[in-house]
Amino acid sequence: MRAFVVVLLVCCFAVGFAALAPGALAEDESVCAMCHEEVVDAFGRTAHAIAPGWNAATACENCHGPGDAHIDAGGDVDAIVRPQLLAKRESSDRCLECHRRHEGHFSSPRSLHRLNDVGCIDCHNPHSAAARMLVRKGADLCARCHPSAAARFELPRSHPMAEAGPGCASCHDPHATLAGPNSLEKTCGSCHFEKIGPFLYDHGPLLLNGCASCHEIHGSTNRHLLRHASQVNLCYECHSASVTPGWHSAPRYANEKCTACHAAIHGSNTSQFFLEE
Repeated sequence: MRAFVVVLLVCCFAVGFAALAPGALAEDESVCAMCHEEVVDAFGRTAHAIAPGWNAATACENCHGPGDAHIDAGGDVDAIVRPQLLAKRESSDRCLECHRRHEGHFSSPRSLHRLNDVGCIDCHNPHSAAARMLVRKGADLCARCHPSAAARFELPRSHPMAEAGPGCASCHDPHATLAGPNSLEKTCGSCHFEKIGPFLYDHGPLLLNGCASCHEIHGSTNRHLLRHASQVNLCYECHSASVTPGWHSAPRYANEKCTACHAAIHGSNTSQFFLEE
């Protein structure tokens, strides 16, 4: 009997609320708004509220599940689905019921963030009207989990990154899957296309580990974001004395630059030794 009275009162309030603002809220939202007015009002300004395919008839229940038990229990928080308390993969799977159509999202078992137990709501707030519903802007969001990479942008040489822009997402896809070791055309190659090729003679490290073989991608104390202050020492990591001509001895060329002769270091169409074209 008590549960019936509670439901009846809620329904009466819902009808009254709808009469005050006809068409402003879906039926499910008007019921939820009796206790969660601020949340429902804020949600109406989000991209979710106007997204194609969003079921306005059930609104909040799309993500939080049926609310009858929650109402019958007098608003017991344990009687409703709260994604923030679910396991990361389980809460993300609820998001993917709608977002699965986006290729490369966490629906893939090989998603890098998913494999590291990062869920959708770690980065997105589904009730937020912010751009892409991000909980923080730009690089500040990524820096919470990647402080060492973020710190490298404070070094004397670093990649430019506008704080108000997409930040790390300029180069990194947060929904990326485990791809091959080289994705240069989509990352570095989008800005440094002349370094990528294709070339008739490729520089081996680019094919194996990409630009990070020689460059500190996020930031460095060295020119050109090189991993070593001495260019010779960098080259000798792969081209040791045992595999280079005798007259290329380290003592003799300690203060020289290999690129003085091997200018086409990223690749060449004329010289297998990457000599100046």
